[in-house]
Amino acid sequence: MLTTTPKAILSLIRKGESETVEFKQGFDRDVIETLAAFANSKGGRVFVGVAGSGQVVGIDAGRETVQNWVNQIKQSTSPSIIPDVELTTHKGRQVVILRVGEFPVKPVGCRDRFFKRVAN
Repeated sequence: MLTTTPKAILSLIRKGESETVEFKQGFDRDVIETLAAFANSKGGRVFVGVAGSGQVVGIDAGRETVQNWVNQIKQSTSPSIIPDVELTTHKGRQVVILRVGEFPVKPVGCRDRFFKRVAN
């Protein structure tokens, strides 16, 4: 587990989406594809529970749910990527941050497709 200060997290959210930051309201296939794209470029973070506008909408995800997400990511990518995970709250709303670094073995595929992050 990572530990980023709440102030640093809020700062990242306020800056908006970028080449290394993506917001998603919920966990789905797009999150996995985004992590694969980050792994194929400079790395990055996906904030699950944050709308594209940067509004923290929150997500209800316990540790077991998050572990299931990590397993889905691992099983859906080749070579398998395992993101670092951080759970945080902002104004009572939970946000899950999934982070991957640039992967040393490229390209990382997601369901036999390849993605690369370019701008936001």
